[in-house]
Formats: sequence, structure tokens, C-alpha cells
Amino acid sequence: MTVAVALLASQAAAQSTTQSTPEHRPDASAVIQEAQRMLESERTRTRTEQAEAWRLTERDWERYEALMEGPRGVWSPNLDPITALGVEARSAEERRRYAELLVAVERERTERELAFQRAYDEAWQRLYPDEMPVDEFTLRPRNAFHFTDEGALQARLTVYVAVEACERCDSTVSELLAQGAQMDIFVLDSDGDDAVIRDWARRAGVPADRVRARDITLNHGQPDPEHGITMGSLPQVYPR
Repeated sequence: MTVAVALLASQAAAQSTTQSTPEHRPDASAVIQEAQRMLESERTRTRTEQAEAWRLTERDWERYEALMEGPRGVWSPNLDPITALGVEARSAEERRRYAELLVAVERERTERELAFQRAYDEAWQRLYPDEMPVDEFTLRPRNAFHFTDEGALQARLTVYVAVEACERCDSTVSELLAQGAQMDIFVLDSDGDDAVIRDWARRAGVPADRVRARDITLNHGQPDPEHGITMGSLPQVYPR
């Protein structure tokens, strides 16, 4: 008997004891069956809530759970439900449905995060108007690429660098600055110390006025091997 079933069984037994006369108390098997029914009801409620949070049907969620128990769960253990269902779609129509759903969900998420980012920026300007902002909150890009040509500069960029032992990091940032790129810079070895990032930014020639104007943001970062971001792979540049 699992811990959950045992706990629910004790609850069910307690309820039965208070509601039954000694002559009509249920036997142990009846108590266990009631506990299992309660557990399944709780699972169904949780599944329904999770599905609704992602705008999916219960059938969608059941398929998602089944997919993540198979190869897809091994290949992409952190994949969100809508993307998992879309990648494993069984028809073009199904694929289109999940694609449109993901666009709607991502749009709302981005709007909420941007609203908070704007509030964060305003708070920084009020509280520390003379300091170069270092962000804890910045939208993370989805898809990585190595900076190779000027075409990448058409979009805002996210740049991953290190303070120590990365000459190419400084030269890449200098090149991007010279070309007027807007970018979010993540420093992977700052250890959460704002002063480390500010000192590096001054040394790299990052203009303080562009940071205050939010053309450039300075952020604490960390390695993300799952997406190919390691200390040995820097610098890396991502399109927003």
C-alpha cells in the first residue's frame, strides 16, 4: 500500500468510524477501496487544473503525460506540455492547433514579463538613478546561435560572456558596441556580485548612458549546458 493510499485509508476509516455504528463498520478492503477512490479523485482534480493552466483538455494532458513517459521524456525532459504535444502531433491539423495555442500562451507570458521588466526599470531609475543597472530579471532567449555576421544585428541580442580568461568576450562586446547593437549581456562568472559586472563593463567600454537607457542591460548569468552555454564556449550571442 502506498503512503498516499495509507494516509487516505486512515482518513476514510476515521470518517467511517464516526458515521457508522459498531455493527455496521466497513471492513479493511472497503476502507482501502474508498481511499483509492479518493486518491483517484484527487489525481483527476490535479490533472484538470494542470490542463486548464495550459489551456489544454484533459485528453491532451493524458497524452502529454504518456509522451513524457516515453522517449520524448528522455530526449526533452523539460519540454513544456504544448510544445511536447506539437512536436509529437499526429496530423498537420493537430500540429497547427498546438502551434497557435503556444503562440497565444507565449504572447501573454511575454506581455506579463515585459510589464514587470518595465516596472523594474522604473523602480531602478527612482532608487538608483546614478548607478549602472544590473538586472536579475530579463527574458531569456529560446534559441542559441554563434555570432557570425552583421545580419544578426537586426534583432536585439543576448550576449553570454565571462569576466576572467575570455579575451574574445571583450572583443566581441566591443565589436557589437561599435555597430550599435542593442543587447542583454549575461556575465557567467560574476558570482552574484554587481560590482564585478560594473567593473567589467567599465573596462569593456560599455557606455553607462546606454545602460541607463536600456539599450544595453547587464545581468548575472550562469552556465546552461543543456543549451550549450558553458564557460568553455564563450562568447555566445543569441537573438531575442
